[in-house]
Amino acid sequence: MLTKATIKQRKEQPLAIGKSAPWCEVVAMAKKMAPLQMPVLITGESGVGKEVVAQILHYWSERDRADIIPLNCGLLQDQLLESELFGHKKGAFTGAIEEHDGLFHAASEGTLFLDEIGELSATCQAKLLRVLETGEYRPLGSTQIKRTNARIIAATHRDLEKMISQGRFRQDLYYRLNVLTINIPPLNQRRDDIPLLVDHFLGQPLGDVAPPTLTEDAMQQLKAHHWPGNVRELKNIVERLRVHCDGEIRRESIDAMLTRHSSDQATTDQLATFHSVGTLSTLEQAYVQWVINQCGGNISRAARMLGVSRTTIYKLQTPHND
Repeated sequence: MLTKATIKQRKEQPLAIGKSAPWCEVVAMAKKMAPLQMPVLITGESGVGKEVVAQILHYWSERDRADIIPLNCGLLQDQLLESELFGHKKGAFTGAIEEHDGLFHAASEGTLFLDEIGELSATCQAKLLRVLETGEYRPLGSTQIKRTNARIIAATHRDLEKMISQGRFRQDLYYRLNVLTINIPPLNQRRDDIPLLVDHFLGQPLGDVAPPTLTEDAMQQLKAHHWPGNVRELKNIVERLRVHCDGEIRRESIDAMLTRHSSDQATTDQLATFHSVGTLSTLEQAYVQWVINQCGGNISRAARMLGVSRTTIYKLQTPHND
């Protein structure tokens, strides 16, 4: 007769890579909460491993024979998100050419992992609250009430309590989701996990190419980095190093890669401001500063790139008093 423990040994466990005390505490807490049927809210910065913790919660629960179904709530517009969650009848909206059951139906005996729960619209928040309170929902375009037994695990990098005070997130929904909470510390508070994560990312298949090795100095450089993007950023850096370095990864390669990565991120952040500025003058100032950053702060080079004089650069950097 197969015991639960035997079944667990035969099934593939989530890769909960790490040995730091904060990470081990998170994993232990997830395993303790796993058998419960209540919702769980996972919080933490982007890239810390919230989906891994959700997988641990599902794997060690009694629902593990069914699926855990993930959905990023920030990737779909309202109508498409509602359709994904609750399903729809044929003809419910433009493009609804056939009936769709939705994820609450698909995850009825398993787990529904709602990532970036803070991105839900007010309409979706109200509908999700009803599901949590009654287990009932209604597909788009239908008058039929359906039921689900899905366990909800939600995750967010946002401060939901602050969003509540701003009127952007329902307080009653927050209390329903926040029955059990797991907060995942950022990677810079779990530096002992970095060597294990690096070894794992280096060991991933890359054709017939043997994975490179790291010098001790290189590993210490990775451990010392702040990692604002957490595990996701570390994975990106290691994958890029694998492509650019043959045989051995040295400290100078780490320095060059981190410098380039920081520059790329600064460019991305600067370009992102172009979507939020309100006037032409502020947009102009943002673009000029971006060009200066690309030129390493060299005003003469930036002026040549923009086709203007150094004096004009200084004028363009000066805020206008409209």
